[in-house]
Amino acid sequence: MEEYSCKIVLVGDSRCGKTSLINRFTKDKFTEVYTPTGFERYTATYEMSDYRINFTIWDTSGAPAYDTVRPLAYQDARVFLLCFQIPSPDSLENIVNKWYPEVKQHCPNIPLILCGCQSDLRNDTDILCSLSKQKKTPVTSEQALAASRQISATTYVETTTKHCGKTVRDAFEVVALASLGKLNKNHVSIQRHRSLMKSKCKSKIDLKEELRDKARNCTLM
Repeated sequence: MEEYSCKIVLVGDSRCGKTSLINRFTKDKFTEVYTPTGFERYTATYEMSDYRINFTIWDTSGAPAYDTVRPLAYQDARVFLLCFQIPSPDSLENIVNKWYPEVKQHCPNIPLILCGCQSDLRNDTDILCSLSKQKKTPVTSEQALAASRQISATTYVETTTKHCGKTVRDAFEVVALASLGKLNKNHVSIQRHRSLMKSKCKSKIDLKEELRDKARNCTLM
């Protein structure tokens, strides 16, 4: 089995789910309590077909105070995970307007993977109510896929760390394939199909109608 080292850097807004993603992958645990991150480094080994991937995973802070020093963590990166919160459309806008330009400036030729975090909250009633008051809705898979094309990301993945680690393992398998240069068009198409199916699996009811119903319930509470 051939061994391969891969440095991954996660970037995105504070509280978007980067640390939870790493903890689920490296320790298989979920932590409810938010702890601010400066720069943290984790290691994990992932075996796939004929390869053993030794991951070095860098968790970076999204706080503006780190804007000048954050790029120091980008050196020798093989893949970037650009993370946003599915319940927060603003965090996806920040991917396009802040995180993509920053990464592209310092590492123009490194593969980017767009990662939607907290997919389990896409249909959370409290979040839907809160967003409806701002005339907003959670990010759909279609919107995220459009953003991934806009920033020329290799592909888009959706994850949830709360209930199980499968989506997280799937995401890091995509990272491994990208780092090896083996993420072909077929893999990308399958991953996009999975993301779209996950967003549609809750119900056959039209999502817009469901959101309108929940928004009406918000006004009654």
